[in-house]
Amino acid sequence: MDSQTSKSDLNINALRGKCTCIQRGINYYKVLSLRWNCADTEIKEAYQRCAIRYNPARQKNEGAEAIFALAAEAYDVLSDPLRRAVYDQYGEEGLKNGVAEPERFMKPYVYHNEPMRTFREFFATENPYDDLLNILTEPQSLLEFPEGQGIKRKEESLIKTLFLTLSEIFFGGIKKMKIQKLVLLDDKSTTSSMEKILTIPIKPGIPAGTKIVFPEEGDQSPSKIPVQDTVSVADVIFVTEDRPHETFRREGSDLHMTVDICLKEALTGTVITLNTVDDRILRIPITSIVTPDYTKCVPGEGMPFPANPKQKGDLILRFNIEFPVYLSLTNKNYIKKAFEVSGTNVENAEYVHRLILAKKMRRNVNDDVPFRRGVKKLICEM
Repeated sequence: MDSQTSKSDLNINALRGKCTCIQRGINYYKVLSLRWNCADTEIKEAYQRCAIRYNPARQKNEGAEAIFALAAEAYDVLSDPLRRAVYDQYGEEGLKNGVAEPERFMKPYVYHNEPMRTFREFFATENPYDDLLNILTEPQSLLEFPEGQGIKRKEESLIKTLFLTLSEIFFGGIKKMKIQKLVLLDDKSTTSSMEKILTIPIKPGIPAGTKIVFPEEGDQSPSKIPVQDTVSVADVIFVTEDRPHETFRREGSDLHMTVDICLKEALTGTVITLNTVDDRILRIPITSIVTPDYTKCVPGEGMPFPANPKQKGDLILRFNIEFPVYLSLTNKNYIKKAFEVSGTNVENAEYVHRLILAKKMRRNVNDDVPFRRGVKKLICEM
């Protein structure tokens, strides 16, 4: 049956209220001793009973094999909502011949004729009694279990996610988290809930996925107390995770960001102005022609290295170039002439390019911030 067919096309919910089928061929419900309006859990239970009873490995006769194969086919049909809906409406004949509808043709159902395959998919093994038989024939010694050696199992650790902003990762510091845990009372048999605040040290540049363990700060349980000890307490583990940032994305100690620029800026250059994680204003001149795969690396403007927080990773810029929707014929001719000039006289084109960039930097930089020597000279010559 075509799995893409919508359940609403067959009106499955309506079919659960009354049976509209005219039985043609095999009655799958009778094969599994089910009512036609049975639930999915009843279908699974019925197939489980029938498959175990008539398993060819237990009964060596042709009749058992036939019933076993028929039960597998019945389960394959009734356990699938779409197949069951078609069968309820059109019977075995309609299910296996296909059904023509106004907008589509539902393909015929064909059973794979491998009842043991259905059995394995249901039980996840060919013999569901293997584990039980192994225990009966080869019982494990109590000494193989920790409890048999006098070692009590410790409570499972309480694992919590610790979300950190890029600012907290950059500067480091202290973070406080409130937890609730179960504590044994004086009678050593009952527990009570209590709150506790844990102080978590955050190192600058701490990697994502770092586990911070607080030994024996979790739940206490009377059922897992060692004989020689007073109480067994679980650990609390915090696993760090970066909180999403509106501008940057951290990869290791590097920061990545995507900048939107127009085609004019991609060809003639621009200055990218952004606020850093440590609240500085950073101006990055882009002098190269920006292609779709172009990246700009700014050394030392990333996150601190965990081993040496004084050293920092890089800031890596990628660009999303926005192309104009329309260009007039005149503008196209101007662009063609500009490319012709850049092709015939490269030195002049580079000179003009630097002048344009210097003007942009002068508009983006505050007047009280001095220019670098080369840029200042270039502006004076204008």
